[in-house]
Amino acid sequence: MTKPHVHTFYRAWFTWVDPIVLFFTILACIFTPADVLNTVVPADLAPLQRFHECLFHQSAALYAFMAIMFAVLLRASPDPKVWRVVQAATLLVDVALLATMYGALKQQGRLETTKWRGGDYFNFLFTVWVAVVRIAFLMGIGGADGGNSKKIA
Repeated sequence: MTKPHVHTFYRAWFTWVDPIVLFFTILACIFTPADVLNTVVPADLAPLQRFHECLFHQSAALYAFMAIMFAVLLRASPDPKVWRVVQAATLLVDVALLATMYGALKQQGRLETTKWRGGDYFNFLFTVWVAVVRIAFLMGIGGADGGNSKKIA
């Protein structure tokens, strides 16, 4: 029986890039929550309040959970169903992040891209990119690599 195989790009992205990005996001949520808040709302509109910090610590815990799913679970399981469930669930997170960004920009009257800051462009483009990667994986685009591998993506 052939062993399920994930294309090298997806395997590298989901088990290395995603956890590394999440690691730095976790650190930012814990140690520099004002900077994280500033990526959504400029500090002159809504500076960090002490009671916000617990929300960023909770976010850090949830991002840590996601990082463990990527760095540990996906490496431990070759099961295509597990990989698809993890990526579909994470795609929902990506969509929620984009919806949150839209809502924040709308409330600030900054929906026009000419009013965006550099961080707005980066957050939007990076989140769209990772969502596209997840959609491509879920649609099976790219397929398997290696000779005797069974395609799972």
